[in-house]
Amino acid sequence: MLISFVVTGVKAQDNQEIVDYYNLKIDELVEKWQNVSSDYEEEKTNPVYARVFTTPVLYNSVIEKAFNPETESEENEPLSMDEQRTEAIDALMLDLYKEAPAHVAMTENELRNEKSVVNYKPQITGLNLNINRGVMPEDVVGGMKTTVVKPNYWKFSGRTSLTFTQSFISDNWYQGGEKNYYAMLATVDLDLNYDDKDRISWTNHFDFDLGFATYESDSKLGIKTNTDKLRLESTFGYKLVKSLDLAAKVKAESQSLPYYNNDVLQSAFISPLDANASIGLNYKPDLGNFKIEVYLAPFSGYNFRYVYHDELTAAYGLGTKHFKQDFGTQLVVTIPTYQLTSFLDVYSRLEYYTDYHRAFFQWETKFNVALSKYFTASLMLNARFDDSVAAHENWKFWQLKELFTLGVSYAW
Repeated sequence: MLISFVVTGVKAQDNQEIVDYYNLKIDELVEKWQNVSSDYEEEKTNPVYARVFTTPVLYNSVIEKAFNPETESEENEPLSMDEQRTEAIDALMLDLYKEAPAHVAMTENELRNEKSVVNYKPQITGLNLNINRGVMPEDVVGGMKTTVVKPNYWKFSGRTSLTFTQSFISDNWYQGGEKNYYAMLATVDLDLNYDDKDRISWTNHFDFDLGFATYESDSKLGIKTNTDKLRLESTFGYKLVKSLDLAAKVKAESQSLPYYNNDVLQSAFISPLDANASIGLNYKPDLGNFKIEVYLAPFSGYNFRYVYHDELTAAYGLGTKHFKQDFGTQLVVTIPTYQLTSFLDVYSRLEYYTDYHRAFFQWETKFNVALSKYFTASLMLNARFDDSVAAHENWKFWQLKELFTLGVSYAW
């Protein structure tokens, strides 16, 4: 009877009389095992029966109950009829796993991962059941009529904020800058990612930061930019083995507005423009909720720097030329936004590149504290090392920037 329940269930949804018959038999088992009476006629469409009339699946809950039975006590509240039906069906499924494992088509994890069940055909032995997949309608899977929905492998998310800031900038920061008194900052972070849950992944990240501040040291300009960043990064990955992808990464970074210091131009749009392209390995270990990516391109990193304005080429290590290019090794370690607590999250990105004549290092970390649904406080730290530019008297090749912000934000 057990195997008849499960195997016949694959075909049962084509005939309501068969469904009613087996549902009634299950309730008779409940009455026999639990010593209760049921009123089946009022519950012919009860979803509790679904596991019996779909493709046989190895359910985790059934196995966990078998190995960790609950201790019964006289003080336990009486089980509802649905709970008693569930227990009866669990017992049937467990017997199926032990006595006829060949009929189990898939695990619960495979079912959750959208694995196809269309081609399942139970290995029936000794049962006179005429299950003919050839005449089954296309919208019937595992004996149940289904609606097939094409999965959406794309995910779009973003975060925007408008905040007031207190900042510290070293004297040799690569875009220029100085300590400020009054400042505001607008940020936009966008992510468009593709993952087919099998081999192909494609992540795209765009971030835009633009801040303004007043400076007492600048007698000609009352307000000017103190933060200006445009960055687009894209990584295409093909899974080789679990947690390891063959990947191609492209990054471009510049700023949107010119920056002046007492009428002297310090930086501007595509002055400089730093771009990088490489092919390497992307390691993404499975650490539960904590995500980290380690990308390494040992010998295939292509680096490109372009400066549009003639007066800025020497300041960015190009001499009289407007661009330079080289090849080297690239390492990028990224911790996507990770929820440390219910109100605190962190994002961190470390990048290193060398052509074996010069080295570039950048480490960005951002902490966000949710004060309420729309109000946040943030601390941003950014350290850079670039020995392609002239050394500073105090900081040498190191540059440092810190921003503390308080304001409104919205994420989706």
